Amino acid sequence: MIFKVPVRLLSVCVFIFLVSGLFAQESAEIDSLKKILRSTTEGETVDLMNQLAEAHAGKEWDKSQRYANLALDLATSLQDQYGQAVAHTNLALYYIQQANYREALDHATLALNTFESLSDDYQIAVTLRTIGRTYSLLNQSDQSLDYFLRSLMIFEDIEKEEEVAETVLMIGDVFSQWGQTEKALRFFERSLSIHEALGDHKGVLLSENKLAQSLMTLRRFDEAKEHLERGVEIAEKNDAYKLLANLYTSLGELHYHQLQLAAAQNYFLEALEMKRIIGDPGDIAVALSDVARVYQESGETDRAISYYEEGQQLAESAGQNAISAEIYLQMGELYMQEADQTKAIEAFLAGLNIAQKIQDYLTIERADHLLTAAYSRFGQADKALVYQQNLQLTRDEINRQQSNRRVAELEIRYELDKRDRELDELKGEAFIKEIEYQRTFTVMWVIFGFSSAILILILAFVFYRARFIRRTEQEKMEQALRIKADFTAMLVHDLKSPLTSVFGFAELLKMGEKPYDRIKEIATTIRKTSQKMLQLVNEMLDLSKFEAGKMVLNKTNTPLKPIIRTSIEMLSPVADQNETEVSFAGVDGLPSCYCDPLKIEQVITNFIGNAIEHTPKGTKIKVALQEIKKNGEPFLYFSVTDDGPGVDKDQQDKIFDKYAQLSSRKTAKGLGSGLGLAVSQMTIEQHGGQVGYKDAEPVGSIFYFTLPIKNQEIPKVQPSKSVSAQA
Repeated sequence: MIFKVPVRLLSVCVFIFLVSGLFAQESAEIDSLKKILRSTTEGETVDLMNQLAEAHAGKEWDKSQRYANLALDLATSLQDQYGQAVAHTNLALYYIQQANYREALDHATLALNTFESLSDDYQIAVTLRTIGRTYSLLNQSDQSLDYFLRSLMIFEDIEKEEEVAETVLMIGDVFSQWGQTEKALRFFERSLSIHEALGDHKGVLLSENKLAQSLMTLRRFDEAKEHLERGVEIAEKNDAYKLLANLYTSLGELHYHQLQLAAAQNYFLEALEMKRIIGDPGDIAVALSDVARVYQESGETDRAISYYEEGQQLAESAGQNAISAEIYLQMGELYMQEADQTKAIEAFLAGLNIAQKIQDYLTIERADHLLTAAYSRFGQADKALVYQQNLQLTRDEINRQQSNRRVAELEIRYELDKRDRELDELKGEAFIKEIEYQRTFTVMWVIFGFSSAILILILAFVFYRARFIRRTEQEKMEQALRIKADFTAMLVHDLKSPLTSVFGFAELLKMGEKPYDRIKEIATTIRKTSQKMLQLVNEMLDLSKFEAGKMVLNKTNTPLKPIIRTSIEMLSPVADQNETEVSFAGVDGLPSCYCDPLKIEQVITNFIGNAIEHTPKGTKIKVALQEIKKNGEPFLYFSVTDDGPGVDKDQQDKIFDKYAQLSSRKTAKGLGSGLGLAVSQMTIEQHGGQVGYKDAEPVGSIFYFTLPIKNQEIPKVQPSKSVSAQA
């Protein structure tokens, strides 16, 4: 009594400690999950929830369901179809485990519809197999076989060998349930070969066990024993204890059918002990019934009843209705042997009620048959007749289902034959292609060799061409730099000569008093020389502005005829000195154009001045202005025509180039730096017009430009990014 109080207190403390530890573990798990969720997007959260549901499946089904529901809700709100379908699949697996097959079918069907809309073949096949498994648990094996075969076809098309093996195993189970053992045997053999090729020992053990069970049904006990012993060896080597327990059960069945009861009992007891350790209530209940059968066959009734009762109670508590119903019927048969009418009929009725609840027609048929026999044996013919009638109704239902199965089997056989024909056709085509391949193989090698030679030649040509282009570009760059240097030297010379003249005349003025006429002459010369230098500097500045994109035009609605007359009058002293006659022809009523009058005057003056300066004495120069149409738009056409020697053909394409230094073989006279014409071209193009040159008939030159009458917004010349020089 003294020690009871401390012991109780200690027990309470341990219990509180364990409970608090569990709560703390769950709280830590929730906190960890919250941290993960904070760092994920909503779409990633759906995937994470589905992965958690899959991870807890088979271990903690309640958590699996909770995560799957969370994933489904979030995926629905995000309109994430794939996430919804995966969540439905996880919920289907949960409801299968809970034996709520109708709910499982609903979720699996929703998942299938979504995966089909997304064209995800792998998930479609997995979902079809899940639906087939559910129908199998509902004892609707004809429908389950249809879904299994559809799943198998897809897995074969996408070459998922592991999934093919698992599906083939399920199809073998269906044929085994139908009693078509030969067909089941072929599927189990195929599953075994695939699992062996994949090196999957678990699949090998499952296939070996099912193969052995089919062989036992065909009473091929020696072959079955070989497969089972081989499976036991593999299971012991890989520590696969659950599969090893199943193999021991099959070995017990093997010896039981051969009436080797002692060996059967040893194997059944070994399997029972291992299944007790594993802890699956359904498997333990079946193992208990197996041991009870051996004791029953051995005449140890009390022991048999003890194991039957323990197995039935365990199956009932675990919700394993099919196992519970079967054990009730086995107990009833035992009581029949012992002539215990009351207990036998009670057991048969209990088994019948459970079988009816789960719609297991084979078990219902067996229960009706046993009840008919029991009531007949114990002299209750009226009740025996009732169950005989029920037995007939049940057999009619079974026959109907078998008819449906046969129809389904014929359809399946047709599909398989069709696939075999398609496979034969493919093999024939492959054989023909192989022959064609062998025939063209030599030709391909010849073509390959020829192509290689051509490729080498092409590479050599490309290499040579690249070197040639690189050398040519280098020569062009050197030539451009040389032209730029020559132009700079010429420009410096053009500036130096006038400066020297100005300096010399200034020194003359400085040396002493001179007559007024001499001073006036010197001043006039200085003025002309300075004007020439100023013109050259202005041209350089204009060219720089154009190249930098900073030239601004001040456009106004301007008539060109007054500008042309002003330019001619301004150049008349130079023309008189050169004995050149300049005439102007322009029709009346010409429209004005939008232009910068100062820039256009500069261009006109440049054109007329060049004609005066670079033609022999006595030349006649005709200046003209008229209106023309280009593409339906009105333009003013200005031209300067002389009757001089013209420009050599080989230099006509360089007239408007920047930095071009032209000379004429006809006059042996330098044509200057060419900046004036280059600036003129940029000015006209900035107005939206064009400049050009052509030979006059029969001799002479024509310089011209066109200007649009309407105002046009022309993009500014982009800044020059590199030194450009043209020969």
